[in-house]
Amino acid sequence: MSHSYQITEDQFVRACRHAHAPRRRWLALAMFVVVAWFPVAVGVSPQSLIATGIVAVLLVAFLWLILPPLQRWQLRRIYRNNPLLQREQQVEMQPVGFVLRSDNGESRYEFRELKRVIVLDDLVLVYPTTTIFHMIPTALLSDFELAQFRALA
Repeated sequence: MSHSYQITEDQFVRACRHAHAPRRRWLALAMFVVVAWFPVAVGVSPQSLIATGIVAVLLVAFLWLILPPLQRWQLRRIYRNNPLLQREQQVEMQPVGFVLRSDNGESRYEFRELKRVIVLDDLVLVYPTTTIFHMIPTALLSDFELAQFRALA
């Protein structure tokens, strides 16, 4: 059975933020290393420790207060400027995989070919490659179909 759907802007933003979460963790680790090495590089003194504290506060503020709104704004802009993301799509579940269709064409995937599957509350992110993913709303899937994706996650 074929199900039609259209990815909303909010779903697109949530999926992309989830897909890029490992990059944010690496960025946080890199910032920690920079802050830890700062006093060593300039010499340990009261001034260098104060400067390290200031740099740490600025980096944390950037990572947790400034970067997330910028990313959301950028992702919303990407969604609005790409009509292909806003088109109606169809998913058809089959015994060994699924078919994704849109006005642009059709993609067939077997479950065994998938590189990765992530099941979120309202979306299933299906990775046919290590970097590209498709979004399928969980509301369209039966319990059995959702269980198939969860087994791959």
